[in-house]
Amino acid sequence: MTCAHFCEGATQMRALFAVVLAAAFSASAAETKKQKADDIPLPTTEPTPVKPAAAPPAPSQTQTIPPPAVAPTPTAKPAPQRADDVLPLPTSGPEMPALDLSLLKDTSLCIFPFVKESSSGSSDKQYLDAIQKTFFDVAKDSPLLKDAVLLGDSTARCDARDAACFSSVGRMARCQNVLVGSSAAKGNGYVLSVRIFEVGKQRVMPNSQVEQVLETDRQSDVQAWAEGQACRALQVKCAGRISVDADRRDMNIYIDNRLAPRSFKNPEVIAVEPGVHGVRVAVGQRTSLEKKIAVRRGGFSETIYARQTEKGGLPMWLSSELRGTKPVSSVDVKEGGWTKPVGYSVAAAGLIAAGIGVYQGIHARSLINESNDRFVAQGNRYTQADLATIDSANSAARNANILYVVGGVLLAAGLVTTFAF
Repeated sequence: MTCAHFCEGATQMRALFAVVLAAAFSASAAETKKQKADDIPLPTTEPTPVKPAAAPPAPSQTQTIPPPAVAPTPTAKPAPQRADDVLPLPTSGPEMPALDLSLLKDTSLCIFPFVKESSSGSSDKQYLDAIQKTFFDVAKDSPLLKDAVLLGDSTARCDARDAACFSSVGRMARCQNVLVGSSAAKGNGYVLSVRIFEVGKQRVMPNSQVEQVLETDRQSDVQAWAEGQACRALQVKCAGRISVDADRRDMNIYIDNRLAPRSFKNPEVIAVEPGVHGVRVAVGQRTSLEKKIAVRRGGFSETIYARQTEKGGLPMWLSSELRGTKPVSSVDVKEGGWTKPVGYSVAAAGLIAAGIGVYQGIHARSLINESNDRFVAQGNRYTQADLATIDSANSAARNANILYVVGGVLLAAGLVTTFAF
């Protein structure tokens, strides 16, 4: 064998070893990435900073006696949330300026029939009357209003944003303000709106209009939304309860992406403002998908069940989805260590090395057969080219034997690492 052929074989072995190592590490990295893909990072939940008290005014220049030194007041810490605190509704969009409650103080408020701005969705009379009465029931309990008036079916039909029309209806009913709720289909959901019209000024009362998009226009969802918006605008103290069956103490419950306090009773009963709320659970950096649930004033939501699976999933179900059954209890997560992905990767590298060895062996046999055929055809003699071919065949055969050994060792090591540890 010439030096050139020997160097060529060594170069092939170094390149082969680099390929094997690259395949092993890439497979291990892919397995690790796959394990982490199911982890959804949680939003950062930070306490709301408390503004320090305003500094006292600086003394005037005419003062001659300095004021006595006052010990610095320690920074106030936000009070921990209690289990009986009522979680407020989330604001849709940017924070809006507060409604000027003086515009409603000691006034009469007419509740206009619920307006459907599009033909899609529910529109039967019983459905529309139920939503209108939901607004009316809250308005009757408002400490701001002098009285509330439920407008009947004979009320003139108005466009949802026609201030002049609603003001005309309000004057006929002797009301200073008119509350109007409406819904319109938009994309895959429905835009629910509520606004208050000032009869005397024929305009929408400043900061009284609220809109929210819901996935459906089910009567229970729309009534819960109407109660929440009316309670907030008319200063009525309203609360409902969300029931969550979370059977692990390490499950954190989030209502509208806010961490809810836990009493560690099962089911957990969490006080919230009426409305449609999003509920999810989280364990460490793993989180479930969000479930939407309607909560009525003074009522309980249907129970939400949260469980943990062996692979770390956090599925959730509404009781209505389970059809009277109850999900099995949560189980501990079987965390995958480094041995399985590394073992599989090493075993795969062994198979690759063995496969290349088989190719080298076939190539060597082909070169030998070619040289033997030429030997017979040339009268039982080899040419210089034939001798070079024989050297190449020997080099390929040697590489094949080495790869067989390396592949067998890697395959055995990978299997032992995977199944023995």
